Amino acid sequence: MRVWLVTKGLLLDNRAAVKPGQPGGQPADRQRGAPGPAQSRSRPGRLGLLRRPLVALAALVAVGALAAGCGGNSSGSGGGGIYGGGGPVSTGGGPTDVATVTAASTKLGMVLVDGSGRTLYLFEKDQPNQSTCAGTCAAAWPVDHSSGTPKTGSGVQASLLGTINRSDNTTQVTYNGHPLYYYSGDSQAGQQNGQGLNAFGAAWYVVAPTGGKVG
Repeated sequence: MRVWLVTKGLLLDNRAAVKPGQPGGQPADRQRGAPGPAQSRSRPGRLGLLRRPLVALAALVAVGALAAGCGGNSSGSGGGGIYGGGGPVSTGGGPTDVATVTAASTKLGMVLVDGSGRTLYLFEKDQPNQSTCAGTCAAAWPVDHSSGTPKTGSGVQASLLGTINRSDNTTQVTYNGHPLYYYSGDSQAGQQNGQGLNAFGAAWYVVAPTGGKVG
């Protein structure tokens, strides 16, 4: 609004510089036949007055463009973290956490799950207290890690719960000598999508509280 008022004032000043009734808006000294030098002196002043509204108009346009640019730069950031997009939930019992193993009632009966309700599996290719799953196998079937002695939950026999040291210097939870794993295809607690799958040389099963496979 201030730029518009300045522009209007400059236009009024410019009109006032020309006396009414003079043809073509020429200065009075030229109408009276004033000599050439006087005429040349009046022309730069008039051109300066004409330039002022143009400068003000350009400033107004620049301010508008700047305001539009500032408005366009506003943006919100979203996201729910690494698992916020609805992908697989995080496996519990990471290398720096103490794992919890408990029993839960499912459509397959009572099975072992972690403290968050994620289903735990055994791999038939494993030997007692020895894991044969690593590399791409462990990427598909993540290990149930623990940084210390696992916690015993409801329905679990503490005497069957233990740990082994893996080749990567991490600790894996075992139950009745079976190294325990998650399945990457389980996207939430309570799922058993890995039950009975044959992958990496043997079958995978959920684990009963008694220590054997289910199925």
